[in-house]
Amino acid sequence: MAHSGSPSGDKSSPTEAATTAAAFEDTILERMAQKDAIQKATNEQLPAIAAILAPLAGNSADPATTV
Repeated sequence: MAHSGSPSGDKSSPTEAATTAAAFEDTILERMAQKDAIQKATNEQLPAIAAILAPLAGNSADPATTV
């Protein structure tokens, strides 16, 4: 059944469209949760990385850090 307001001639029913929209929303929420977990893990690791790199930043005798 084509919707009269659908210029593309979409033949999906309103129920199918709602299901597709719900699935899309679920996918977006799942991706946001994954990104949030990654961000949390990164934020937990940053202090350790900074602690490892801090002594290197203060060592001006290291030829690798001079330009």
